[in-house]
Amino acid sequence: MEMKSYLRSKPFSFEVLRTVFFLFVIYALASNIDASRGITPGQAAGSFSYEFIVNEDGFTGVRVNYRSYEENGSSWVLVPKFSEWTNRTVNGEITNWSLCDSENLTGVQFYFYEALCFSFKSPGASFEMNVQFNFSTAAMIIEPNGIFYSPQIGFEKGNGLEARVLFPLGFETNAGESVASGNLASYRPSSIFSNSNYVLFNSIPDTENMIRIEIWFKTPNKTPEITTIKEGIFTFQAVKRYENYAHEILELYNKTYGGYVNLFNVTLQSATVQFFVPDFNSLDVLGYVPFHGEKLGEININIFYTRWVTGYIEYGALHELVHHFLSRAGISPNTFLWFHEGMAQYVSLETANNLGYEGAAMIKQDYEDGVTQLKQRVGDDLGFLKANQYPQQPEEVGLYYIAAYYVISRLAEPHGGLEYYARFFELVKGAKVDDTAMLGYYLSLAANETVVPRLNSWGFGILDLYTYSNLIDKAETTINEVNPIYQPYKFLAELLYQQALSNAGKNDTRTMQAYLVAAILIARLAPLLTLLTFSAILFGAILLVLRKEGVFKNYQDLNP
Repeated sequence: MEMKSYLRSKPFSFEVLRTVFFLFVIYALASNIDASRGITPGQAAGSFSYEFIVNEDGFTGVRVNYRSYEENGSSWVLVPKFSEWTNRTVNGEITNWSLCDSENLTGVQFYFYEALCFSFKSPGASFEMNVQFNFSTAAMIIEPNGIFYSPQIGFEKGNGLEARVLFPLGFETNAGESVASGNLASYRPSSIFSNSNYVLFNSIPDTENMIRIEIWFKTPNKTPEITTIKEGIFTFQAVKRYENYAHEILELYNKTYGGYVNLFNVTLQSATVQFFVPDFNSLDVLGYVPFHGEKLGEININIFYTRWVTGYIEYGALHELVHHFLSRAGISPNTFLWFHEGMAQYVSLETANNLGYEGAAMIKQDYEDGVTQLKQRVGDDLGFLKANQYPQQPEEVGLYYIAAYYVISRLAEPHGGLEYYARFFELVKGAKVDDTAMLGYYLSLAANETVVPRLNSWGFGILDLYTYSNLIDKAETTINEVNPIYQPYKFLAELLYQQALSNAGKNDTRTMQAYLVAAILIARLAPLLTLLTFSAILFGAILLVLRKEGVFKNYQDLNP
């Protein structure tokens, strides 16, 4: 999926401008490097050179230079579709140009890009043209961490490529966390010409023509400038430069909060939100919520996804919010990780779709494509969902999430979608749901028919408690009707009821029924049993008093 670029008229800092001289030196040196890479007259159709100059806030100037050693020719290069860009012919003449659909040229849909297609002539066999544009969020920074993720590099196959990224003085990059990813392989930067704030890629073969550059870096400033934004129950701890994005997330949360209260039948006391910069191995993580026992921590949202199609970061933010509502509703992530993740995906995706976000349709299509691949790979055997419990990380996270979404969405389809789950959360309020059999029971109650056969067809292997719903409901109702003063028999009946459900989780129907019957019997007899117990205690107390007063001794004296 392609990234969103923003054009902002924001000048470079003086510190970055001081480094321009250094860049020109490298640029001149690069002309000689071309020969060592095989980019010489007659040996390649041409060559593209990309330069990215990053300032302290991540704002980046992009310059794309094209050279050809032919007298006549044509080529194309990707340019931003929704941002301003300029082009200038340095040598030779452009004879014809047009903007082309990038998918027709590459076979891939690049949402934010189109292709500048051009023909040229150069009597001296030395054609040169450059394209320039700005990219405000090419580098995302929350001090001291930062990530540079280039706009899409794309051009006609068969041309050479060289790319260089210049950071402000004091920024530190790591060659081990710098990579240019192509269709065929990934490529590391030059170990000779790169340094801590300048990264050069000059060993990319001309068989590659679609490239993304990823560079993780550290800033000299170790402390971010944080601003606290509070709206409703939500508090956003945001870096000042991303304050506008924080307001957008809070607006989304407050817009959807009332609907989620109705859906989950609970309210939240408070929630804290913050952005994070992903590390080298977690670029694709939209967000996360840490679990502290049964308590959920702050909502973390990947700032990188502000660059994506509208709807992606919103979906990720809603996903994490759903986890808080689920936990508040009594569904533990420790016990039902698959249900947590499946619900978070399904509810947030339905919400984003209902709000009209363009990216939501793309996400849903990705999920449905994933479901098709899932069924081709494992069929309907999804028992691994039940087997995996937090904090154990699923071996294949992508497969796990797709399977969880599949189960939750397919259960909802015939029963009213989100309204089905609204009925479910109304039923489970105040109930103890601590195993999959009980979860299936309440899901069946919400559907007004058993859904357990379908769960078992997916490999869950649980007892269908819905077939015993009359007995379970009778036990629950009878216990609830018992006045709390009739102790300890109300407590004993509740204990037997919970033991029955525990045996249901073990698929022991005979023992479950026995415990349910015992719970009903004791609940019904609780007033009488309490009276008898109280009478026995009272009678025993009277006997003790009489014994203490010597009544029985006097009686014996009178009856020798």
